[in-house]
Amino acid sequence: MMSPLDPASTDPSHATAHTLRAEAQTWLRRLHSGEATADDVAALERWKVTSPAHAAAFAEASLLWTVLGDAAQQAERDLAVGQKVVRPNFGASRRGFLIGGAALAASAAGVMVVRPPLGLWPSATELNADYRTGTGERKQVDFARQIAIELNTRTSLDVRPLADDSVHLELLSGEAAIGSREGQIVQVTVVAGAGRAIARNASFNIRKIGEQVRVNCIDGRVDVVCHDQSVALMAGQQVAYNASGNGEVVAADPELVTAWRRGMLMFRRAALADVIDEVNRYRTGRIVLMDSALAERQVIASFRLDRIDDVIDFIAKAMNLRVRTLPAGVVLVG
Repeated sequence: MMSPLDPASTDPSHATAHTLRAEAQTWLRRLHSGEATADDVAALERWKVTSPAHAAAFAEASLLWTVLGDAAQQAERDLAVGQKVVRPNFGASRRGFLIGGAALAASAAGVMVVRPPLGLWPSATELNADYRTGTGERKQVDFARQIAIELNTRTSLDVRPLADDSVHLELLSGEAAIGSREGQIVQVTVVAGAGRAIARNASFNIRKIGEQVRVNCIDGRVDVVCHDQSVALMAGQQVAYNASGNGEVVAADPELVTAWRRGMLMFRRAALADVIDEVNRYRTGRIVLMDSALAERQVIASFRLDRIDDVIDFIAKAMNLRVRTLPAGVVLVG
């Protein structure tokens, strides 16, 4: 009987996608077992060039391996700081791969529900929010007549109990545009991460991705408080903060900040890595930058949100970079 690591065991004219995925997973287990030899590596290279389907299957399996490995490492970090998560039992060779990627995903489910790897799906907290949007969705929230709220893609927002006539919100993740309606004066407090934004008769954009929060004042005045630090933003200014405190107040173009509300993404001398991170919020699957040397390539471009995959053509043609498309919306760049 031929070994599954023997390239001759796969007839490229009859190999199914399922068979190729299984063989790619076998190769990964072998390579990460600590027992792989130079002959194994050479045999793998022969297997990968058997057909484009073989190469794609290995790239897809490698991405899954990386994603699940990131989840395990995050679990170790969370446990080190006392967060309550479930420890996955991967073992040195991620033994869950022995029965396929689905079983490995199940073994990491406890971690992934708390902190999904690479933000591929919402956490349990985000799913239970009072208001939330899915991938590529925008939504108007109408719960208080005094203010207008619009949620961007992948956003989760909680409403806190009202005190007097003020409005208290918590942005769990994503991005929201918030403003007083014409003729209405009300204080709005939005908690996000380690700080909060407080506005009265103003409009602003607030965004929370991971532990990083950014507040942009579009009109009026917004006070941003993080720990014992407080800064005042006027129209056209922004500040970012995290658990370490507020950053510097800087100028920001409101046209770029609010482009999503007009169904656009606009980039002006943005790093390619940042562009990809932003685009990933609006589409299913994942665009992965494989070559870190490309991360700082500058991008000047605008894209329609209802044609977000035009970004992939832009990267391939305008930036002249190699692009490989895999199942489930995964795209490898570089």
